This record gives sequence, C-alpha cells and structure tokens, in this order.
Amino acid sequence: MPCIVPIVEGHGEKDAVPLLLRRILALYEKWNWSVARPIQVGNLIKLKMKLSSFIKYALKYKDCAGILILLDLDDGCPAIENKNLTELINRLYLHCPVTIVFAHREYEAWFLASIEAIACDQNNKFPHNLVFTKDVESTRGVKEWLSSQLPSGYSYKPTVDQARLTNLIDINV
Repeated sequence: MPCIVPIVEGHGEKDAVPLLLRRILALYEKWNWSVARPIQVGNLIKLKMKLSSFIKYALKYKDCAGILILLDLDDGCPAIENKNLTELINRLYLHCPVTIVFAHREYEAWFLASIEAIACDQNNKFPHNLVFTKDVESTRGVKEWLSSQLPSGYSYKPTVDQARLTNLIDINV
C-alpha cells in the first residue's frame, strides 16, 4: 500500500496532519493509500539545516511513495520559500515526489476559514455563533485569538485541540 510520509513542524501537527491527509484521501476515494506517523522537524530553519537527513529518514518508511512537507510560514513569502526549498530538494535526486505546503502564518489559520463549522460542534466550548471576518491568511496570533473566544479558564492548546479541530474543518473551502 503506497504511503505518504508527512514532515511537520510541531507536536500538534503530528496528530493533526495524518487526520487531514486521510480526510483528503477519502474525499478523492484514494482508499489504497496510507499515511505514516509524521516526522517532526521544528521549523523551516531546522528543516533546511538537516534536510537530507529528514528526507532519508522519510524514505525509510515502508512503501514511501511520497513525502509531504507541511510547515508554518510565519513571516516569509510562501512562493519564495517554496522555490528555495524545492531547489534544495532537487539536489537530492529523489526517487519519489516531495510536496511542500506552507500554512501562511500558522496551521491554525485554516481553522478560521471554517470557524462557523467548528463553532457548531457540540464537543467544544466556542460560542455557537462565532464568525471570523478578517483575512485568514494575514492574521497573526491565531492561537491567541482562538483562546480569547473560549470561556474563562479555557485556552487553545495545539497538542490537545489541533487534531480535533482539524477533523471539523471544511476541506472543501
């Protein structure tokens, strides 16, 4: 069974990204694909410093048929950083495809695009009438904004909430 090996930034993404990928695979009826446990790299700088090692590690996964690099891009330009990273990857002469996805600003910004659907879920503490009207991709401090929408005593925690909220986003948005 062909396998996608994700390379991700943080602890929250280690649980969330496989769920997101499985939802996308199901949407396209790619039932014969599996998703490996992600490799956590920290950030773009750390990935670039040890790119060859991370890629070699990903290729050791059984049936690795593709690698997905998904990182937050706090301040950079996604197009420029994608081009730079692609050039580094091309020097490795790999036998399988590598796809690069940058979450502009942060992964949690994707929740903002689906905040109404997330707010309607009965298993969270967000107000059911919650909306987000600003530009999702230019917003900074999404984790803090999410925390500010919760009742007193609650806060958004990536290791606890990111996977659950990922299951609630509208992947058709």
